[in-house]
Amino acid sequence: MSDLHRQHPDIAIQLPSRGSRHSAGYDLHTPTGFTLPPAATAIVVTDLRAYMQPDEVLAVYPRSSVGLRGVMLTNTVGIVDADYYANAANDGNIRLSLHNIGPETFTAQAGDRIAQAIFTKYLLADGDDFAAGPERQGGHGHTGR
Repeated sequence: MSDLHRQHPDIAIQLPSRGSRHSAGYDLHTPTGFTLPPAATAIVVTDLRAYMQPDEVLAVYPRSSVGLRGVMLTNTVGIVDADYYANAANDGNIRLSLHNIGPETFTAQAGDRIAQAIFTKYLLADGDDFAAGPERQGGHGHTGR
């Protein structure tokens, strides 16, 4: 079963939650406030890890209210693979790279909802697809180019 949980319980952060009964996404909150001027990029360390089954992925998107103000994820959609959770070279902490393409400075306070994460099952192609890649040995971008 998929599960979002805290990596460092001593830091005051909000656990992800769905905004309503039929919401697909879990709202991700920023643990610290930040200011993002136009054309600037910032990395938000969420202090969350997501445990998933091997056939699940966590897709991360900006919240609509954030995107409408011109803030987007630099990779447009964040993909967190099941093996990102824990390995020898990776702490599994979900980080969001945000970029402001809007004309005004974006300001977030600690606890603001800035992104949403959706657990998704996926299928593999027929054949020996498991042999297609090595085990993950790091964090962002460490499964190759």
